[in-house]
Amino acid sequence: MADVNDLFLFGDDFDAIIDILEAEEVVQEQFSEAVNEVQNSRLICDLCKKTYKSKGGLKRHTSLKHQEDSARQDEEKSETFTAEILANMVDEVKLKLADNKVFPKGLRDELRSYVFVKLGEQTLEFCELRKTYEGLVKNGDAEKFYTKFYSAVPLNAMKYFEGLSRNAATLLSTKVADRMLSYSKEKAATSTPNLEATNVPLLEQEMAGLQYLGGYVLHKLHNKHVNSKISKSAESEQAISLLKAGKCKDEAENVKDTQKLINCLNRGGLWSITKSAQTIFLRTENYFRAATAKSGLQSIDINSIIMKSINDVATVSAYNTLVSDSELVICKNVGKDVLQNIVSLFVRVRSFSFAKDVIQKHKMKAKQVKAKALRKEITRASNDCGKERQP
Repeated sequence: MADVNDLFLFGDDFDAIIDILEAEEVVQEQFSEAVNEVQNSRLICDLCKKTYKSKGGLKRHTSLKHQEDSARQDEEKSETFTAEILANMVDEVKLKLADNKVFPKGLRDELRSYVFVKLGEQTLEFCELRKTYEGLVKNGDAEKFYTKFYSAVPLNAMKYFEGLSRNAATLLSTKVADRMLSYSKEKAATSTPNLEATNVPLLEQEMAGLQYLGGYVLHKLHNKHVNSKISKSAESEQAISLLKAGKCKDEAENVKDTQKLINCLNRGGLWSITKSAQTIFLRTENYFRAATAKSGLQSIDINSIIMKSINDVATVSAYNTLVSDSELVICKNVGKDVLQNIVSLFVRVRSFSFAKDVIQKHKMKAKQVKAKALRKEITRASNDCGKERQP
């Protein structure tokens, strides 16, 4: 993780951050779209034909259901069992067996000299192995895998490993089964890990940045609803009431002591936020950090961060407090849509600041490299000049 003072979001010039966000058309469009997402409408999913009451509901359904299905299909595709993979397994297993002195020398010598003839991917033998492996990948049940494997392969081992004696072929087949199981576990371990949020508390300066950005998101979304042409719709009125529940009352929660940064830099009524609102943004920040902790990051899985956060127990509990504090009764679908809006906008603004930070660091590093190269060139030229002056 970068030093706190190096992070774009949590740097010293918070007003500059807001200026940049206000100037970004993409960010502002996302706030406007959030207003439309809570409005009541009848929308049908193109993929499964289910009906939803709002754009937000359909969006949530698509992220949860169909993106998971797509990811699962991609994972299964990447797990395809090929003849090349099988050949590598056989070569690896036979060498281990040949070096294992537990087995008779004659058997070990036979395996050491054996050259496996790669099975054609259309043969019955290979199709049986692939089907067995795919079943293992799908359900992860090792017992079922071994049952299916042993009922088909060892009994016909000489067909799978032509040229070996029955004893050698049978032994090799059982060890290949073990390798197939370990291979599936290796692939599962190297696939995209589940995103888990850390509970590491933020430093004071980091928390100040989170409060500032959280206040910006709530205030900006509130104003978008108030100033929209559909501000009098039941959905917008509920959203406005719910967002206001996340705003601190001036006399409540020791605002002056706990949110000094907002009090110092407050522009245009930027909101101080309640403890419950802070919890929502803090949990989202935790998931964001977990997703961006890897070095050499090429992209941010925004949807994964959003879905993890809105389903987080602490997030849901804090949000239910906001719903209870709302002056208006909040419909279930509006409540879900507003929570997704709040988290989504925070993550997108946070991603924007993160990207700016990466670009800024890259530029600084490039300048440092150029400066270092220039110093070397000047030193080299100076040394050459000194040599020429020597008698």
